[in-house]
Amino acid sequence: MRPIRLFFVTDLHGSELCFRKFISAISIYNADAAIALGDLAGKMVVPVFDNGNGTYDVNFLAQDIHLNNKTELDQQLAKINNIGFYPYMTDKKEADHLRSNQNEVMTIFHRLINERMQHWIELADEKLNDSKATIFMAPGNDDPMEMDAILESSKVMKSAAMKNLDVLGYEMITIAHTSPTPWDTPREWSEEELAKNIDKLAGTIKTMERAIFNFHDPPYGTMLDYAPKLRDMRQSAGETEHVGSKAVSEAIKKYQPFLGLHGHIHESRAAQKIGRTFCVNPGSEYGEGVLRGVLLTLADTKMKSYVFTSG
Repeated sequence: MRPIRLFFVTDLHGSELCFRKFISAISIYNADAAIALGDLAGKMVVPVFDNGNGTYDVNFLAQDIHLNNKTELDQQLAKINNIGFYPYMTDKKEADHLRSNQNEVMTIFHRLINERMQHWIELADEKLNDSKATIFMAPGNDDPMEMDAILESSKVMKSAAMKNLDVLGYEMITIAHTSPTPWDTPREWSEEELAKNIDKLAGTIKTMERAIFNFHDPPYGTMLDYAPKLRDMRQSAGETEHVGSKAVSEAIKKYQPFLGLHGHIHESRAAQKIGRTFCVNPGSEYGEGVLRGVLLTLADTKMKSYVFTSG
C-alpha cells in the first residue's frame, strides 16, 4: 500500500479567503484526502449602512469607514468576508428596529451563516469536480444544527459528523461536539455524553490500528489544548490552562487509534503522541486570512512524516 497524503485544516470560522485557500491547497499539496473540521461558521454580523445617495458607512474592526461609491463598497465587503464576518446591508431605520429585536438579529445571523455555507458547497462542487482527492467536511461546536443538511448536499465533499467513513483504507469517526464551554455554543455535550457517543462510534471500528479519531475537541492535558486563562470572561495576559476534553483524552488512551485530528483551540498548534496515537491540532489564524493546516503522510500504520503549513 503506497503512502497517503492527508491534508487537514480546522476552525475556518466563516473566512472566505481561508476556504478558497483550502480548495486550492488540495491540488498544490497533491493531497489524496483532505479534511476540513469545524468550526465553519463565522462569529459576527457587520452592519453596512446604505446612505441612499451612493455612499455607505461601516464600523469595521473598531474603525468608522466612509465608502464613497460601489467600488469602495465591494472592496470593503470582500475584506469583511475574508476574515470570516458577515456583512449585512441595512439602513438607520432598520438598525434602530433591530437593536430592540434581538430575535430578528439572530434570524439574520443564522441566515447569513447558511448562505455562506451554501456558497462554499457550490464553490467546492465547481472547483473540485475533477479532483482525485477524497474530501471531507464536518461542523464544530460553534456551528448551528441546520448546517448538517447543507453539508449533506455537496456533490464532492462528504459530510462526516457522527459517521464512520472510509478514508482510503482508514476508518474515520467524527465528532463535532465539544465538552461545555463558557459560551454555551450549539454543539456541546457533558463529558459523560461525549464519552458515551465516542464509545458508540468507536464500536463500529473494525481495525483500531487503522482508525482516525476526527474529534473537534482536543484531548485534555496535552500540548493541543492550551488556551488563555479566563477571568470574568476575559483573557488573562500570559496565563494559560488546559481546556480540552477529558473524555477525548481517556478514549484515545483506551482505544489507541492510529491518528487523532483535533481543533477547537486556535492557539495550540501542536503534535503529540498519546501511546501509539499521533494527535495533531494545526491551530487557526482565520482572522488574519491565514490558512493553517497540516500535511500528513501515512504509511500503512506508521506516520511517515508531518508538516505544518501556513499561507
